[in-house]
Amino acid sequence: MMTQNPQTPPPRQVPISSGHVRAKHHFSGLVLGGALTALLFLLFIFVSGVSLDGTINPLWIGVIIGVMVAALGVFRILRGPAAFGLGDVEHKHEKP
Repeated sequence: MMTQNPQTPPPRQVPISSGHVRAKHHFSGLVLGGALTALLFLLFIFVSGVSLDGTINPLWIGVIIGVMVAALGVFRILRGPAAFGLGDVEHKHEKP
């Protein structure tokens, strides 16, 4: 029978989980970034007020991309990190 070494601390008890911790969504950056990009391009469009002989201002492309990025962020928040299969990029191998 082994005795406890006096210099080794006694084994600790396993902590008991106190409840469920809500998973964090890291996609709010997509929503905020896309919205800010769209708003900045809209600001540039309305402040400049320049139109090229009745053609569509090319800055609208920035607004469209910003809205699409924000929509992707909202979709990923609603559907979770596995939406489109993009959330989990870690290589997982089955244990033998």
